[in-house]
Amino acid sequence: MPMVIILTVTMFIISGIYGLHYVSQRWRKPAQFWLAESTESSLAAFLIYVPARVFWERILWLLLPILVILAMLVSLWISVVTALGIVVLLLLLKRRLLQRRYRLINEQLPDAIDLLVTAMQAGLSFAAALERSTPQLSVPLRHEWTLLLRQLRLGDSMEFVLQQFYQRIQTQAVMQLLLTIQLGLQHGAQQVEILQRLATNLRQQHYAVERVKSLSAQARMQGKVMIILPLLLFFGLHHLHPQNTSILLTTQLGNTLLIFCVALLGMGHFIVRQILGRAYAR
Repeated sequence: MPMVIILTVTMFIISGIYGLHYVSQRWRKPAQFWLAESTESSLAAFLIYVPARVFWERILWLLLPILVILAMLVSLWISVVTALGIVVLLLLLKRRLLQRRYRLINEQLPDAIDLLVTAMQAGLSFAAALERSTPQLSVPLRHEWTLLLRQLRLGDSMEFVLQQFYQRIQTQAVMQLLLTIQLGLQHGAQQVEILQRLATNLRQQHYAVERVKSLSAQARMQGKVMIILPLLLFFGLHHLHPQNTSILLTTQLGNTLLIFCVALLGMGHFIVRQILGRAYAR
């Protein structure tokens, strides 16, 4: 009898493990897709669509207790420096996320324009074509066009909605799309053919930029190495032989030389970025 109970419990545990494994394999991809989409939507709502005043108020109320505790337990100056560092990091993080969002939208625009052209060739108006093609897009462009449709349903004009779209995504590709649609709506031009040419032009621009990035990959890597190598060499020498770097760290002339070297590194980095132009962007 105990053996039967042990076998029953063992079979029940094995069946439960197998069932959990099957469920996890069955729903893993939909769950990953839902998580990625909801995360993108949440980041867009928090970092893109939130007014600047509300954004900084949320950050302030979140960090204020931590900074007060840090000032009481450690030092006021440490708290001030930490607050400034957090502000700078937040600005850099938001800028990086916005650049990534702009890059994805620029890459998705040609395919989105093709969907618009297909829907308009079937006899739909521009607003109906926009509504029909939006669910087929990938994020983040789908979120942007969903917001366009929401504003149109609330009664805003097409020109106002497109202007708001460009204010959120201030790129050359979006400006070209905005001008093309506005000219077509105002003057009744052959909008389908113009949009087709625009999609082809945007693809060619994207291929050209990617080719320049590919050809300039070695130069970009050399620029990064020439920036990082002196810093790594300095910290390595300071760790191995502190007496060799003590003059630079403890004397006024040494501090001046360090500041001058950092300024030269910054100037070199700026010159490399200016030479490579858009190809330096990731």
